[in-house]
Amino acid sequence: MLSIQAEPAEIAQSNAYGHRSQAVTNVVGQLFGQVRIETDLSGLIDDIRHRKDKADFETYRSGISCMILLAHSMRLVEEAEIDQAVTEGWEAIYRLYHDVVAKVMGHLNEESMRVAGVGVAHNDFEPMSIEMQQNKSEGVFLVLGVFPRFSQFSLLEMDRELARAVAGCLEWTIYNGGIGIMIDDLSEAWMMMGDELDALKEVLETQGHLSNGELAEFFLENDVYPFTEISDEQESLEAHIAYLKSILINNSKSVFGELPEIAEIRRMLCGWRKSNRAIYQNPWVKFIRETIKLWKWIEKSGLKASESNLYRCNESHGDVCLDYGHVIGFGFRWEEAVVSDVYDNIAQAGENPEAIIRLHPLACSKVGERLILLAKSRGLIRLAEVINSALEAESET
Repeated sequence: MLSIQAEPAEIAQSNAYGHRSQAVTNVVGQLFGQVRIETDLSGLIDDIRHRKDKADFETYRSGISCMILLAHSMRLVEEAEIDQAVTEGWEAIYRLYHDVVAKVMGHLNEESMRVAGVGVAHNDFEPMSIEMQQNKSEGVFLVLGVFPRFSQFSLLEMDRELARAVAGCLEWTIYNGGIGIMIDDLSEAWMMMGDELDALKEVLETQGHLSNGELAEFFLENDVYPFTEISDEQESLEAHIAYLKSILINNSKSVFGELPEIAEIRRMLCGWRKSNRAIYQNPWVKFIRETIKLWKWIEKSGLKASESNLYRCNESHGDVCLDYGHVIGFGFRWEEAVVSDVYDNIAQAGENPEAIIRLHPLACSKVGERLILLAKSRGLIRLAEVINSALEAESET
């Protein structure tokens, strides 16, 4: 309650017509100049917050229920806690909802760290963000978001057989986890670059004998798309052609060939244990073992890894798919330039790598398993980064 008090005003004498203009001016000035708040505003703020929370609860009742059921399916909240909240009323349910959101986020980060095997927080490896949303047309869903990250691994100087196995595990992890994209696929899929690579491959089939400078001249003279969109200067276009050629010639497909499946990698691991102790004792074997362990977990859970259940966000939620949130490279010189170009474009567009996953009361357990798979997959990539950094540091000493 607000109380406004003013000191008594001297009443000015009226003129011949009874008008006291000065008195009115003084009173108004005193009224607005002597305001005092006698009651603490915290009660008013609490009342506003209470009404807002109740409105949110009524609006998002179905989504709140789904989030609580999701946490229950992940064994993060007991039935007794849910029953007690329901008995106590909407405020208790709303508090429980906020508690379970924090528990889900914490649990997923713990899953990642358990796989990564490091006893500290992710520091620069940010946790995945999760936001519950709902609307009449799409129902209830989670928006999953990640901070863009480029993981470049030094596989080119390794034993070729071991490197193929590690690359195969990386590819399997990001594909089945739904968390990233291989650098080769990124260069082929990303907007103009894919068109440039395809066009260059086609021209090289008939003009492969030409130097980069001669190719640049050929493109400009014949107005070859998309090269005329890149530059109208021969010298600049020549440098870009050299860059594109490095991508075509030096990539994981050209160096490693077809990457092995997990079943083949398991056989390779058994062979190293029996006859190649040098490779079997390499730190990368831990990453391979953890990948196989995740593969077995998927088989046991019955979750079909290839069916990600993740959907690309539409324009109302952000239109860069989650795969672009994590790029996996192998150490080629051109990789950083490609990733920088892609991430600069994403940043300039004000977009974030996101995906949505549907929430339904009858399918919460599958959604929970899907989220855990994402977390475990991110933990595997983190483990690979830790191993790679340790080996690089060791080689420098």
